[in-house]
Amino acid sequence: MKEGYIPKDKRKKILMLSDDIRTHSGVGNMAKEIIINSAHHFNWCNLGGAVKHPEKGQGFDLSADINKITGLTDADVKVLACDGYGNPHILRSVINQEKPDAIVHFTDPRYWVWLYSMENEIRQQCPLIFYTIWDDLPYPMWNREFYRSDDMLLCISKQTKNLVENVLRDHPKPECVQYVPHGIDEKKYFPVVNDFEFEAFKERILGEDKDFVVLHVSRNIRRKNQPDIILAWRTFLDQLPVEKAKKCTLLMKTEASFEHGTDLNAVINSLCDPEIHQVKIINERFDDKGLNYLYNCSDAHMFLTDNEGWGLGLTESLTAGRMIIAPVQGGMQDQMRFEDEHGD
Repeated sequence: MKEGYIPKDKRKKILMLSDDIRTHSGVGNMAKEIIINSAHHFNWCNLGGAVKHPEKGQGFDLSADINKITGLTDADVKVLACDGYGNPHILRSVINQEKPDAIVHFTDPRYWVWLYSMENEIRQQCPLIFYTIWDDLPYPMWNREFYRSDDMLLCISKQTKNLVENVLRDHPKPECVQYVPHGIDEKKYFPVVNDFEFEAFKERILGEDKDFVVLHVSRNIRRKNQPDIILAWRTFLDQLPVEKAKKCTLLMKTEASFEHGTDLNAVINSLCDPEIHQVKIINERFDDKGLNYLYNCSDAHMFLTDNEGWGLGLTESLTAGRMIIAPVQGGMQDQMRFEDEHGD
């Protein structure tokens, strides 16, 4: 029996306001991990958002699926699909139907102005908990009233915790502000050895053997700075003998072109000699096994975003035993093992 197990009829119920946990966004994935790994201790309902959700208004019982994943026999997990993150009318209906013991919401508070406009009404029925992300200075003083309206703030990074505590310095909540970083399931992402299926996957992705492979995994949007990665890659290879440079590849799992990003093929054609500066764009959806294989194809994972709460792909790469290359910013700092003079 799992440590901390509580029988289904004795558990508290938590309402998670986030992306639909069946989607593949970072918020959706981490909300799912939280729910899966605490399903023995809590019953869960996810008011699951998506842009123009194709299943809005429908409910789905995921309990049987969670039982298979966790080995439980009495998980209680459901998803209620909605457009966006919902609205006061939908939330009142869900609270009345599900009667949660607590509400947790996830991601940028600017998406939740409607939620905080009714916080007094909510908190008369159950506590409001914010799994919060903020990645950089200046201190977001404009969030102060949001933070003051929460019964608990779970901070995704040490940077977030520092920012939240400073925003609340006139109204401190020391016992209610906690550091709760992302966690990764080591059964999904790990170093692969002696796996013939992986060798076939690697040959399909890379073709011939390479001496050095850098991977980038992200959506093609402006703040991810993919053109800078391509320029950095070309600059790096230009410092190598040509024959060595030809044995290196940059893999970019992203869209070649996207309305909110860049035409990466145009960037590659402008900056790179295809014989020397090899860049391969992969726009393919992988399951957890395939994504782990992809991480294992690389020597390092490069991520040059200028505005990132955490950087989930970096954590997955670390768990797969890869080196990471990233800016010292946001939650990415938590993954780089900085040590002080005491070794902490």
